[in-house]
Amino acid sequence: MVGKFFMTTTSLVQHHPRRFRHFHYVYPVVSRRAGGLSIGVNLSPTARCNFSCIYCQVLAENQGTSKPVDPSSFSFSSSLLIDLDRLESELRELIGMVNDGSLFRDNWLSCTPTEKRVLRDIAFSGDGEPTLSLQFSEAVHRVAAIRRELCPESTKIVLITNGTTLRVESVCDTLKTLLANNGEIWAKLDAGTPDYFRTISRSTIQYEKILANLIEFSKKHPIVIQSCFLLLHGKEPDNEEIRHYAERLKLLDQVQRVQIYTVARNTPEPWVLPLSNEQLDVITETVRAITGLQVDSFYSS
Repeated sequence: MVGKFFMTTTSLVQHHPRRFRHFHYVYPVVSRRAGGLSIGVNLSPTARCNFSCIYCQVLAENQGTSKPVDPSSFSFSSSLLIDLDRLESELRELIGMVNDGSLFRDNWLSCTPTEKRVLRDIAFSGDGEPTLSLQFSEAVHRVAAIRRELCPESTKIVLITNGTTLRVESVCDTLKTLLANNGEIWAKLDAGTPDYFRTISRSTIQYEKILANLIEFSKKHPIVIQSCFLLLHGKEPDNEEIRHYAERLKLLDQVQRVQIYTVARNTPEPWVLPLSNEQLDVITETVRAITGLQVDSFYSS
């Protein structure tokens, strides 16, 4: 446990444990991009993911790299299924702790500023790509029902996704339910070129497929784009890469906003470091100028 007298507002967003007390599937965080308290929902406690990103906190904690798997060949077994009844019970309990204020007593969250103690969202994130779970649809329906029962209308349901399954019919059907419950889709796009994408994601999945998924999805539904930019071996992304990235964003239709951020926590590779605030602002201004979109910066501290 982190002592409350040693935690600062800045370090709150850098402290991002996905395990809290006795909970197995849900966890509270103070999120930069949510603008306050977020409850994470982890459908991948075994860290199954089809990306192996160089900045992934999960890989840093596990001190290794996961083998990327294409969703078309992704196989499941009963051992990968989670206990949805327990997830529902945990989520109800954690929301109750937010509502009665007990969440902010006697733990590291006690340093949370008053204005950030409002539950901004319930986010499908966790240790891997949420939409790869066979239980994704049922989990979304359960979370939506709990949100309607226990949360303010302003509370969002967010999916944080790498975009690999956004044209899978079962996933798209489920996302209609999520969007109908004050939902948002936060899809990742960390590159403007295939080569840079492979460097960042270390995935077997083609950049062109990710981009096509985002383009097609944005024709029907609004989307938020999340992009992480970094120092790699001491070098920031070059101007050409950022220009290509901005041009790709212009191919999308219903972009609500773009969230450009850098790492705030440990990474699995020592040569991956955060950009400075000034470096991140230059990227943000460049993208804003080229696209005309709402583009926000989220710093490492």
